[in-house]
Amino acid sequence: MKTTLRGSRTRRLAHIFLALIMLFLAGDVEAGDFLKQPAFKTKHPAKAALMDITRADKRLVAVGERGIIIYSDDNGESWTQAAVPVRTTLTAVTFPSPQEGWAIGHETVLLHSRDQGVSWEKVFDGNQVNVMMVTAMQAIVDQLRKELETTPESEQESLKLRIEDAEVNLKGFIDTRKEGPIQPLLALDFTTPEKGLLVGAFGIIMETSNGGKNWSARLDRISNPMGYHFYGLARTKDKEFIFGEAGGMYSSEDWGEHWKTLESPYQGSFFNAFGDPSGSLVAGFGLRGNLVISWDDGATWKHRQLGQGAALTGGTMLSGHRFVLVGMAGVIYLGSTDSPEIKAMKTGFPACMAVCEAADGSLILAGLRGIKKFNPTSGNDKVKEVN
Repeated sequence: MKTTLRGSRTRRLAHIFLALIMLFLAGDVEAGDFLKQPAFKTKHPAKAALMDITRADKRLVAVGERGIIIYSDDNGESWTQAAVPVRTTLTAVTFPSPQEGWAIGHETVLLHSRDQGVSWEKVFDGNQVNVMMVTAMQAIVDQLRKELETTPESEQESLKLRIEDAEVNLKGFIDTRKEGPIQPLLALDFTTPEKGLLVGAFGIIMETSNGGKNWSARLDRISNPMGYHFYGLARTKDKEFIFGEAGGMYSSEDWGEHWKTLESPYQGSFFNAFGDPSGSLVAGFGLRGNLVISWDDGATWKHRQLGQGAALTGGTMLSGHRFVLVGMAGVIYLGSTDSPEIKAMKTGFPACMAVCEAADGSLILAGLRGIKKFNPTSGNDKVKEVN
């Protein structure tokens, strides 16, 4: 009997890396109700559980639990909470221009800001995305069935297997539509202010080419017959990459029009990724400190295991051709595009989910214990408390 990892989609959601965090952040409200309530108002923005952080020009913007979005105009010394219309946990944020920002999260929610992150509006959620995914997958099934009609019988076996996988995926999306907006979006990237890409659980992939006015499902552009989760997006000067569940790696040379499946040296799940937008370095990382990194735009890959095997959860490029990785063990890893050496530094700040370089050159760490400021060149391994 042919087996599939899709099965019960609700059950498979429990295997997403964020599952424990989802439980930690969950409240007493039913999941769908999070979309009907504004963000939880916190008296201590810098103490909120946070999942991602980025820059909007010199402003820092971080997102996290219960719809909380906070921003800082003094290099992370003090923080203000933004106006957000939903209470669902937010997983990622980006600003393709100083004013225009996008954030994603659980319940397949997408938010947009036009004022550098001070206020946000909801663009869509899982109620709309579920319909889009069913429509897109039904079109794939219909196209494969049509191809089968004209395929010689001697060549039909592989096509029938593709149809079977597509039908399983279609059933999964139909089941999800019945269950409601339960799936998280996990990564987003804009190559320009007009062209953006979103990915998430069970292979959700969506794009816009007009600055977010319209979004389309693009399941037909990537081979993901098992419906694996997509966790991370990374961009180099010439390519876009997707990293996901079970060692899944994909690259695109035309910014998402076509995707090539890559052979991964690591078969575990990636939790996140980053790339050098001005160069050729790209990395995916995740479970037990596993890192897969390429210095040549994905032509070759090196697999390394960092530290004591604690999960790596965030990373980004820094000024001066450097990069940084963070994770759950309270350690940051500093590297360079010019050298394979990666240096570990203790921060005493565990459960770190993301990192960003402030305008003053310091590193702003965002995690389940809030915000901390760290200067890797000070010679002091201690993080600085912020308010």
